[in-house]
Amino acid sequence: MTCILTLVNEANVLLRSLWVLLSATAIASGFVPFLRSLSLHGRLISPHSSWMVWKGWFGVFYAIGWLWNGLFLVLPWLFDEDPILQVFRVKNPSIIVCLIALECHLFRRMMESWAITEFGTSKMHCSACILGVGHYVLVTISIVLDPYASTATTTCIGPILGGILFLIASVHQMCCNLILTNLKLSSNGAYGLPTGDWFELTWSPLYLTEILIYISFAIMSNFQHNNLLLIALWVLVNQGISADRAASWYLKTFPKAKEYNRAKLIPFVW
Repeated sequence: MTCILTLVNEANVLLRSLWVLLSATAIASGFVPFLRSLSLHGRLISPHSSWMVWKGWFGVFYAIGWLWNGLFLVLPWLFDEDPILQVFRVKNPSIIVCLIALECHLFRRMMESWAITEFGTSKMHCSACILGVGHYVLVTISIVLDPYASTATTTCIGPILGGILFLIASVHQMCCNLILTNLKLSSNGAYGLPTGDWFELTWSPLYLTEILIYISFAIMSNFQHNNLLLIALWVLVNQGISADRAASWYLKTFPKAKEYNRAKLIPFVW
């Protein structure tokens, strides 16, 4: 058992280092052309770029993440005599709520990708596929392996406040996704200027709501879960960079966009 605990501690160090590295790499993509080319997708990529795949594969990321996260929710409780699986058994009620919220998020995003989102001919670099799958696999592992997940600490404030933020962000993310889909359908797949809901406040409400969802996970854990804090940091950096690029694209592509008083990401702030 001591050997297993040592491996868990080493895994946590590795996971935390990886999340920090991902955040640093995302920042570097703003200065290193090669990294920037790997991170672009959809309307921002060149039509002549190589190693591209259809952006509709996003749904597969969520499906894999949903199944993977579900396994970690169920298996350790079904096989409670297995010492290996017990390492992944979450005892903290707040983290169980967090895993359930993540499962709901992944299921909703999966269904949106397959039934709502209009990807058209949008593409992304194949490295984004690897990063997408890796992200959702590592998020769940990072959540269950953090020492805070094994404590029996019980408090309702974090899960309640985090749950409220999670619901608000999820509803607005779905609404804004519908706005983009209807816009593309009404313009035969062409890009346009979206309006309505949080698009009245920011150019990138989908990125903003994704950040808020991961912040809600950190709140659910009462900010005591170090891995979740680093994951939230990575999502903030990654989505923030994407939001900056998206705002620049809108302003460059549509002259009328300059008439809209919208933030790049955070309303009234930036």
